[in-house]
Amino acid sequence: MADDAAANESKRARAGRVSLTDQAYRTIRKEIMACALAPGLEFTELDIAERFAMSKTPVREALMRLQFEGLVKAYPRRGYMVEPVKISDINEIFDMRLILEGGAMDLAVQRATDEDLHKLDEIAQSISDAIYQAEPGQSNNVNNLFHESLALASRNARLHRSVVQMLNELERFFYIEAQASTAYPVRYATHLDIVTAMEQRDAPAARAAIIDHIEGTRHVLLASLVENRPKASRGVFVR
Repeated sequence: MADDAAANESKRARAGRVSLTDQAYRTIRKEIMACALAPGLEFTELDIAERFAMSKTPVREALMRLQFEGLVKAYPRRGYMVEPVKISDINEIFDMRLILEGGAMDLAVQRATDEDLHKLDEIAQSISDAIYQAEPGQSNNVNNLFHESLALASRNARLHRSVVQMLNELERFFYIEAQASTAYPVRYATHLDIVTAMEQRDAPAARAAIIDHIEGTRHVLLASLVENRPKASRGVFVR
């Protein structure tokens, strides 16, 4: 009985530790994605622990997970750094977007049901420029839902999974884009333009619209990164 009690206590302790680690992970990751912990920022475990009123152990374990995701880099006897946003990373991801979402569009134009198109239209109309600037987190969710729904309409499960993985990698870039002062190209294709071409079952126009949309986003993001590169020094958190 004593052994059973000790084992149960050990399980509860591990569960509590995992919970604290998960909480630390979610909190730190959210701050990195929103650029509250700016790209290139150097910090220590103690900086993070004090900032979020957490103990160092779950912070350390959370930072290990973030290293694995490529969001944080560790420096022995020095601390950590939020991985900078590199122009090469942006171009690689957007090149992949052209390949994956262009391919998804080719299939979706053929395979999308009227229900799929109605859902895409509703999503496209649910966001405005004002909300985009004021609530980037909510806007990011709506944007991802649109592009994921487009991939689902292709009726290709592997293609859908690849698009979702790519959208996850884009999350931090989205916040940088939302804060940009750079204007979109005048003839930039919107989500509504994409849906219109799909409703007409015009495959060339739909592909052209998604490509123009992706390239417009790339343009704004790269311009923002060059003109407004975040500045951070060790122990200073940029908000």
